[in-house]
Amino acid sequence: MKLTSQRATLAILASTALVWAGAAHADYPERPVTIIVPFSAGGNTDNIARIAADHLSEALGQSFVIENRGGGGGSIGAAMVAGAEADGYTLLFGTTGTHNVNPNLRDVDYDPIADFTPISAAVVSSVLIVAHPSVEATSLEELMALTSSDAGAAMNYSSGGVGTVAHVAGELYNEMTGSQLLHIPYSGAGEALNDLVAGRVQLNMNNVPAFLPHIASGAVVPLAIAADERSMLLPDVPTTAEAGLDNFVMGSWFGLLAPAGVPQEVIDTLHSGMASLADNETVVERYSAIGVEATPSASPAAFAQYISAQYDWWGETLDNPAFQE
Repeated sequence: MKLTSQRATLAILASTALVWAGAAHADYPERPVTIIVPFSAGGNTDNIARIAADHLSEALGQSFVIENRGGGGGSIGAAMVAGAEADGYTLLFGTTGTHNVNPNLRDVDYDPIADFTPISAAVVSSVLIVAHPSVEATSLEELMALTSSDAGAAMNYSSGGVGTVAHVAGELYNEMTGSQLLHIPYSGAGEALNDLVAGRVQLNMNNVPAFLPHIASGAVVPLAIAADERSMLLPDVPTTAEAGLDNFVMGSWFGLLAPAGVPQEVIDTLHSGMASLADNETVVERYSAIGVEATPSASPAAFAQYISAQYDWWGETLDNPAFQE
């Protein structure tokens, strides 16, 4: 009789605990949430993250605070979040670099798939192929004809370093068009762009934001965007497929992730906040000002599938001696 009574008491306590836990999740967030940006302040990732954080603060009624933890190409900050408590109060603003490129190029202190629960992308920024005005091509069709000819043997393209988006894009272009563009690596994307603008290199293939002011000034010429659809920011620039280069689609994503094990109710709450990014006029205007568009994921599961597919794609692509350090 006593055993039965003890079991009944334990069952009541367990049920009560579940109710309390459910109530706690339902009230999330009850205190400020920290979003780790694994890069320095003022960069592209930081700017995108701060706009998303401001939106989440407004949408969910609690402060979302950015903390910059740069180093290791984003791997230091990512590792911090991978080991954080799974309560939803420490999140990561991850990127293609932290979850697709770095783990395929070098050892990192986290598993990019198993150690995180993806919530939603904020921005997916496609690669734009641009040329210095001295290049005798005003369209991608003309560029492909030029670079795949004998005249193209002396042409080059710049990147921010081995294994970066710009480097991979250039090598894929070579492979898909039969060109032999020479890769000129720099210590950062800014230096690579500066020498393009100065005419010391001829081509660059990188994400849209950095190019916009130089397109407006006429310092570089946009030829095509490596996306399935045209960008609202550059509606007159054709996609690579429209310009005659099929299956050349690539870019970079920026999005919100939690440590593995965060309760689904918390993930759903965070996704609901991210899902309305594109509906917020202030967000749209602020993103447009830095050259990106809000592209939230349809669901956490969809974002997880996207990251996993991108990890596999980058792994296969980077399995090339040209991308090894």
